[in-house]
Amino acid sequence: MSSMSWTLPRLSQSSASTAHGLVGSVRLTYAICAFLATCLHAAMRNMLGMIILKMVMPRPEDALVVPAGLSRLTEGNVTSTGRCGSPRVVFNPQIQETQSGDLPWTRNQELTFPGVYYYGYVVSISLSGYLADRCSSKRLFIVSLIFEAVAYILLPAMAHSSFEAGVVDLVICGLLAGCGNPAMYKLFVTWAHPTERTALLSFAYSGLLMGSMLVYPVASYLSNFGWELSFYVVGGVGLSFGIACCFLVYDTVEQHPRISNEEVDYLRQGKSQLGQQRQPVVTIPWKSLLAAPPVYAFILTHMFHTYTFLVIVQLMPRFMREAMEFDLREVGFLSAAPYLGGICSKVMCILGGSYVERRVGPDQNCVRRMLYGICSILTTSLIGVIILANCDDKILVLVMFAFMMATTDMGFSGYWPTLLYFAPSFAGLLSGLANGMAHLSGFLAPHLVAALVHTGSKDEWNVVLMTLIVFNTMAMLVFAFCSSTNLQPWDPRSRMEKTASPSAQESNS
Repeated sequence: MSSMSWTLPRLSQSSASTAHGLVGSVRLTYAICAFLATCLHAAMRNMLGMIILKMVMPRPEDALVVPAGLSRLTEGNVTSTGRCGSPRVVFNPQIQETQSGDLPWTRNQELTFPGVYYYGYVVSISLSGYLADRCSSKRLFIVSLIFEAVAYILLPAMAHSSFEAGVVDLVICGLLAGCGNPAMYKLFVTWAHPTERTALLSFAYSGLLMGSMLVYPVASYLSNFGWELSFYVVGGVGLSFGIACCFLVYDTVEQHPRISNEEVDYLRQGKSQLGQQRQPVVTIPWKSLLAAPPVYAFILTHMFHTYTFLVIVQLMPRFMREAMEFDLREVGFLSAAPYLGGICSKVMCILGGSYVERRVGPDQNCVRRMLYGICSILTTSLIGVIILANCDDKILVLVMFAFMMATTDMGFSGYWPTLLYFAPSFAGLLSGLANGMAHLSGFLAPHLVAALVHTGSKDEWNVVLMTLIVFNTMAMLVFAFCSSTNLQPWDPRSRMEKTASPSAQESNS
């Protein structure tokens, strides 16, 4: 006996006669708010990977390490075979180009500082997932935006004060940012029709790519007038938008002042009336939850998958500068180029997600596993091409990164919505737990890079890229064998569905 997914009504239940248009709806309003919030969170988080190159002053003690017998020093220059094997004369790149700021930090501090954000993020996102199931998701969503923006505006002053003060402020930014993600995810249970969830979630989470893509060139340009200006502008926009969300985002359909009766009926379509109402979760079935393979599949897949994404967004500017030897003035713009692939992937998911969900039916296990498997294999192959390339293949590497961002993001759209199908009542809790575990790599990855990459050579960076292949393979295997989209029997909505089914059968007869 197979269990049904409560989130997918039959085709007859989602007919055109009862559908409510998305244009002008409060569903679209919330999806846009979620998109912009995700965009701003991503911008504040990922800008650090690029702007740190302009925050730190030159370090005279840094030296380009060249193997014995392959170099000679001449008036401060290094003549060597180069990182890609061709003879060249290099002024120490870390002194001459990479650092141009005024903060007297060491290379280790410079590499690890962007990852400090995740110390706070990991803690708060797990706790806020628990809170999102029990209190106002709107409040968590708005508090996260407003107060993170305030802390971000204060970051330059704290960094000038001392490295330790900057670390404390950045940890606070992470703490505040972590409050928003589970709350935003949980609100989609209310503000997305079951057949629209993949499309609207894909649109909302495309802000991760759009925010990263836009912030690199914008911050690069603003930093010409002082690196501090980037923090003031991005933080100011986040603060203004957070205040606006007070009048745009609501917890329930009953609280929304502008929703129509037709849209209320549409949001309840295909689900039990009891299941649609906001029901407080009195107890968490920890024993059943911890014994459920889909829970482990969701969390572990997200952990392994997120490692690839975080390494790319945090360290791509440095990879472009050190391994591929791009000019620092080009790094901000070229680091944004690969995100175009992710944007294309999101467009495909937005346009095709609802259609696939309607046509496949309630059992999506096979389709989602196949989609994620294909995306993982393609991602691994693209990483292999980047490893084999050298720093003369600049265009090839940029194109491979663009395709890799597309396949990585499409894989995300394949597994991430499954939680709303197998455990919708605990979407906040489990998404918070998954994000907390996944973003451990946010502060571990910079330490790994600091340990593996000493001179910035392509060979050293290839070792980092090989770890991406390992994590992608593990994600593919876990999701293939353990994932599910079937509503689990320990979820309260499963009991509501069983209670509602006899009534529905009587009315049909």
